Amino acid sequence: KKCGRCFTRYCGADCQKAHWKAEHKQMCGQIRLGGGAEKYNADRKYAEAVETAFWACKEETKGQTCYICMEEFKSVTNEGLVTNFC
Repeated sequence: KKCGRCFTRYCGADCQKAHWKAEHKQMCGQIRLGGGAEKYNADRKYAEAVETAFWACKEETKGQTCYICMEEFKSVTNEGLVTNFC
């Protein structure tokens, strides 16, 4: 069984109905716009991993110049070796 809007797969109609009431109703539009459940969740996890890596690198390089994680300063300083990394 699949959601008719975002095509999220379910094991059956009962599971789909329960998930709709629990949380899917609020997320369905975002999932559809995000390319489906698999892509939406993969993109979300990727964004979380990038953010975690950014803050870890920022903490580890405190007081140093990190040319990878300068994204937040790039608009001001126009520095950094990797564009759109963090």
